[in-house]
Amino acid sequence: MKKTSNSIVFGLFHRIRKSSAIKISFFLLFLTIVQVKAKSQDTLNSFLVEQKSYQLYQDKKWTELVSFGNKAVKQGYDYFYLKLRIGIACFEKKNYCLAEFHFKKALRFSSNDELTKEYLYYCYLYTGRTEDARMLSRQFGKELGSKIGTDKLSAIGFAMFEGGTKISDSTYYYDKSKKNESIFFNPATYFQLGLEHGIKKRVSVFHVLTYFNQKNFVGSLQQIQYYLKAGVPIKNNWLISPSFHYVNINFSSEITTTTTDTLWPPGMPHIQPPPGAPPLRTTTNTSVSTFKTNSNYFIGSLAVQKIVKNFTFSVGSTISNMSNKTQYINSASLYYSMLGNSKVVLGCTGYAHTIDNYKTTYISASPFIYIQPSNKIAVKLSYLSNVGNNIIEDNGYFVNNSPDLTKSRWSILVNFHASKSISLYATYQLENKQENIQQFNYRYNIIVAGIKIKL
Repeated sequence: MKKTSNSIVFGLFHRIRKSSAIKISFFLLFLTIVQVKAKSQDTLNSFLVEQKSYQLYQDKKWTELVSFGNKAVKQGYDYFYLKLRIGIACFEKKNYCLAEFHFKKALRFSSNDELTKEYLYYCYLYTGRTEDARMLSRQFGKELGSKIGTDKLSAIGFAMFEGGTKISDSTYYYDKSKKNESIFFNPATYFQLGLEHGIKKRVSVFHVLTYFNQKNFVGSLQQIQYYLKAGVPIKNNWLISPSFHYVNINFSSEITTTTTDTLWPPGMPHIQPPPGAPPLRTTTNTSVSTFKTNSNYFIGSLAVQKIVKNFTFSVGSTISNMSNKTQYINSASLYYSMLGNSKVVLGCTGYAHTIDNYKTTYISASPFIYIQPSNKIAVKLSYLSNVGNNIIEDNGYFVNNSPDLTKSRWSILVNFHASKSISLYATYQLENKQENIQQFNYRYNIIVAGIKIKL
């Protein structure tokens, strides 16, 4: 029997549908296998986490180890060796802030592990947290203490010496008493000695002795200061820093007085001589009187700091009686370590200050950026914007008791690590000032250089 054309078409269509159905079935089977495989890869188990994290550690694939370790922790696999390996991986990537976080987590599983403590110790050192490093070293065993050298650690952390000057660009003025041109502000002389040491590896103490001398159009100023600050680390990355600052000011001013006396002949009455009489002789007398004052002032400050991974938060309060005015200065700071170390740090400190018991409160701010392009060189750039009154900065350390207002200040600090124990540094500041009485603006160029020796 012959098939009609319709039956041929229908058969062909049926075979095509059957073939397509087979292909679709294979495609769906393939997708199922892929999904099952992917799901099996996403699903971890204890054996796989331990095996793979250890292998990544052995192969020194630090980036992969951090990624895989964090993934495992999110799925509930959190134990000592995994945290230790993630911490070491972060340490090798020079992210000491994050490495510290994982090492502390590891110590919760094994509080006496010496390797973890050693890594944590160097995390503190490489981020400038010497107080925390000292306190941690109290927990070291004899072998670890001997290996690192903390068993023979000197109580003295470092000694420093610096000196400098400040040079004004103010114009000359005519001094009527001296009858010549005199400058408003002569260059200043500045020296400072500093010493940092620890007490029982728990508290750090910083001593500073400062000498300052300058002459200006008002008189001569000699200033001696002593600064004392303690750093007390406590649990959970808290640091308390009380400080005390004593300032002694000796000020002297010379006042020149000129008088003219008439020499009257003996027996002649002291009246205006008649016309035609010989002129009377006169004499000019000049006397110099010295005005001196000696004043003592005191500054107290307290700052509290908290570190959370890459962030450092700090609040503080300072009170002083400089210039016989009670000044309150409240501050808040935020620092951010972009790379988890000291290579790039951004930060800003804000100040709220008053001298009239908060009837009037002024706001000042000081942002900065710290960059360490190499292990030898570090640079810090900062700026201060100030209004109202001069402020005391840095936990009571930097005292600005000039009667002239500092409106703003640009600063650059360059630090050079000559060796493991010796650092050389230099600071340049451009300070914009406003004279207190005549209200004219001028600038100071401040230059300071110093040496810091670790002992």
